Amino acid sequence: MNIVNRTRRQGVFVLPLCLLAVLSTGEAQTRKSEPLLDMFEGKESSASLRVHQPTGPALESTIAPGSYFVGPSDVLAVNIWVSPPITLLLTVTPEGTLIIPSVGEIRVSDMTLTEARKKVYTEVRKRYSFGEVSVTLVTPRDVVVTVQGRVLNQGSYTLPAYKRIDKAVEEANVPRLGQLPSDAQAVRPYMSTRKIIVRHKDGTFSRVDLNQFTVTKDDRWNPYLREGDLIIVPPFDYSRNVIGVYGQVNVPGRIEYADGDSVKTALRMAYGFTSLARPDSVEFTRMDSNGEIVMRTILNGEAILAGTAPDFPLQPGDRLVVGGRVDRRGDYTVVVAGQVKNPGTYPITRSSTRLSEIIRTAGGFAEDASLIAAQLVHKSVALDDIVTERLVSLRGGAPPEDSAYYYLETELRMRKETVTTDFFRLFMEGDSTQDVILRDGDAIIVPLRKETIYVFGQVVNPGHVPYLSGRGVEYYLQKAGGLTDRAREVDLKIVKARTQQWLAPEDTRIEEGDYVWVPMEAQLPFGYYLNIVAQSAVVLTAAISLVLLIVQLNK
Repeated sequence: MNIVNRTRRQGVFVLPLCLLAVLSTGEAQTRKSEPLLDMFEGKESSASLRVHQPTGPALESTIAPGSYFVGPSDVLAVNIWVSPPITLLLTVTPEGTLIIPSVGEIRVSDMTLTEARKKVYTEVRKRYSFGEVSVTLVTPRDVVVTVQGRVLNQGSYTLPAYKRIDKAVEEANVPRLGQLPSDAQAVRPYMSTRKIIVRHKDGTFSRVDLNQFTVTKDDRWNPYLREGDLIIVPPFDYSRNVIGVYGQVNVPGRIEYADGDSVKTALRMAYGFTSLARPDSVEFTRMDSNGEIVMRTILNGEAILAGTAPDFPLQPGDRLVVGGRVDRRGDYTVVVAGQVKNPGTYPITRSSTRLSEIIRTAGGFAEDASLIAAQLVHKSVALDDIVTERLVSLRGGAPPEDSAYYYLETELRMRKETVTTDFFRLFMEGDSTQDVILRDGDAIIVPLRKETIYVFGQVVNPGHVPYLSGRGVEYYLQKAGGLTDRAREVDLKIVKARTQQWLAPEDTRIEEGDYVWVPMEAQLPFGYYLNIVAQSAVVLTAAISLVLLIVQLNK
């Protein structure tokens, strides 16, 4: 009864007293007349003890028994596999012990789960020689740890013991009230992830290397949390104390240096070679304290990773560059849109597919296609590069009178770079000089043939006029009702359909789809004319005064 009272005082779950009597005698299998055995083995009840299995927490992986340390408030299931099987759900006491009825009190705190299992097994087997014995972690405890150093919020945190050190560091970087996510983002680049120190309550220390853990999944680089852990996150200078891995690796860049780093660990932390890598050609360079290269050699990275060649220790500042093979294969395509028989996206070679070939692949032009207005457009400047392009364009030093026009042309170029090629000459006249080579991302745009000339501005009836080959501008002006009284005929312009160029009628031939623009005579205010008269009067007065002065001097 002493053991029962003691377990009750410590809040430990035990079986009913009648079951303890069975366990204490060790004669459960021979006393079938007892009511307790009738409950387990009778026809009115199950042949085994049914134990509710609680739903556990979400885990990133199964808990490693050799790495998880048992502590107060852990709930363990001690199973004695007899017929019927018996399960005891026991909680580790605040003193770090496990109290097993009819067995005694066993100290399990600060032991790994593997060590605790062995100790419980040994002690139970001293009391019971029949049946197998197993120990299972059912509910992990919560622990209190302290995080200090280069984190957003230093302090103590309560976390489940199945969490690892990295989760405590993440928790310390969660913004609190009044803090912004950008505050945490500003801290992380200057936070070491490979030299985190954990001081345990027993005085021992562990070095945490989150980079190594991510690659190897080795528990020693990111252990489970234990109550009383002090986690110290040191600062990290990204410009110093680093090693570099570049070239054909999956994650190239700088890596924080830690004692014991080697070529193998560096290549692993760069997540291995790409499909284009030459793993037997890894260039290694080392610098002295003055930043001068003192060593350069070629290493066989593949053999080092496989263990068939000796590993090479690294120092801060060392760099590895993995060579690669040239592979120019790519998804090179052009888009054909508009009046072709089969519009769509078509594959091309990197630098040898010509315009005529793709038009043939697209089935040729439709009957109503306008070759005169067709365009080939290169891929425009990427959005991220537009600002840079604008700044570069300013370096030319365009004079003030040209700057506005230059900026306009620059904006048009960045959005659509038209290739100078004449579809009509290429496909109707057989001019091979117009058969340009296409580039990845080009767009071929073939508009619908308009068969009209659009006349607008100072004409009586602006609008579309049917196109007749060989007719001049006077014909289209007449069809549009003629000029209005305010028309400025001297400045009349032909706007070309394909190039949008403004030309005088005598400088071009009107073609299908062109525009005829008739500007308006400017209506200047009275003040404009008054200003002209005033300025003329001043000039005239000055001239008369000069003449009179000359006459006086000649007398």
